[in-house]
Amino acid sequence: MSVNVLEKIDNQLSNLNPESIRFKALVALRDFKSIWVELGKYLTDIAYGGDYKDWGYEDFEVYCASELGLKKLTVKKIMVSYNYLKSFEPGRLSEGASDNSYDVPEYQTVELLKKARERDDIDEEEKEELHRMAFDSKVDQGVLRKEIRDRMRPGDPDDIDKANFNRRREIDGLLRVARNLRQRLAEARSVPESVKIRVEESLCELEALE
Repeated sequence: MSVNVLEKIDNQLSNLNPESIRFKALVALRDFKSIWVELGKYLTDIAYGGDYKDWGYEDFEVYCASELGLKKLTVKKIMVSYNYLKSFEPGRLSEGASDNSYDVPEYQTVELLKKARERDDIDEEEKEELHRMAFDSKVDQGVLRKEIRDRMRPGDPDDIDKANFNRRREIDGLLRVARNLRQRLAEARSVPESVKIRVEESLCELEALE
């Protein structure tokens, strides 16, 4: 998170009631790399409570993009991951939980666990194994995410390698074009901000395919 974004958040916090959910959401955003679970809770509460309307935002996505600087895909992943914890690790969210309540995997890992849970071609034993691995602090998160993705791509190893190579090459080419577009849009004064936001959301979804 850049210094400019942090300064913007601190300026907003100085004008808000510390007891308000709006204040708490911004604080959680500032620290979300270490306590994304708390941010997930506030995002969920704000989304379903409709508080953003009282703050002058037309919808939840506009609030997240304008005030929190969060992309649509990031918000979705954090909320999906939070709801996964509510279903499978509720003890970590309970009132009065110990400081270890935030000893959880990165939200990107939890979001993949959610996807694995929904797969019919992964048996329950494997799903539980992946869950246990995710909550083992000794496991490297990047390695685990690769493991989860690999288990969601069944098939002949040679075919998978070839398909992965072709997919990687295609996505790399698209990302080069997309990132060039992002840079040009950032410098374009004639393009409305609303259009830039929609394009950015699409680019983020493309980057998520990496």
